[in-house]
Amino acid sequence: MEMLTLTADTKRCEQREELIEGLFPEAKGDPLQRPYLFDKQTIFISSRVHPGETPASFVLEGLVKFLLKGSE
Repeated sequence: MEMLTLTADTKRCEQREELIEGLFPEAKGDPLQRPYLFDKQTIFISSRVHPGETPASFVLEGLVKFLLKGSE
C-alpha cells in the first residue's frame, strides 16, 4: 500500500506516535523514528481498492493536484 501525506508543519506536537510492536522492524524500536503527532484534523482518502476501479485513479490524481495547488 502506498501512502501520501500532505501537511504543513503547523500545530505539530513535540510528542511522537507510540511504537507498535513488530511494525517497521527497521526502526529497531527507536522512538525517534516515529512521526510527530499533530493537533489537527485528519482526512483519509482511499482509491483503487478493487481492480475494476480504474476511474478512481483519475479522481485521486485530480484531488492531489487540487490540494497541492492550494499550497503554492
